[in-house]
Amino acid sequence: MRKKILTMSLLCSMAMGANAQVYAYDTWMQMPTRDIYDDGAMNMYVRALAETAARRKANFERYSNLADEAFNKKQWNYVIYYVNEALETEYYNGELFFLRGCAYEMLGNERQAKKDYRKGKKNGSYRAVLAMEQLKEKQKQRRKRR
Repeated sequence: MRKKILTMSLLCSMAMGANAQVYAYDTWMQMPTRDIYDDGAMNMYVRALAETAARRKANFERYSNLADEAFNKKQWNYVIYYVNEALETEYYNGELFFLRGCAYEMLGNERQAKKDYRKGKKNGSYRAVLAMEQLKEKQKQRRKRR
């Protein structure tokens, strides 16, 4: 057993200590490598991230505008869809949560509307605060009637 462990440790240390080089085919030519810390490569990655962020911001604005239009036309299912798409871009706006909350409320899903009004309030939407108070008042009046 000791012999086996000694042999394995010796082989591992040899493998770890050796400087291996990668060669392509039979020509013994060194394969090209890319230094990821090269300024050109890093700038390429930074530009790609900036373009991605700009594209996400453009998508956010487009879906936000579509959600506003659908809200004005009272197309509640479209409002929910467009708000969900806008939030997928990872940009947040309290007004979007307010719009989706109103759509859920109009469709009769008051529990989800309340959640969205809370998120809207958390993200700074004054209209979400007012809508939350109105929804609570409606629920109180409904309880009184029973």
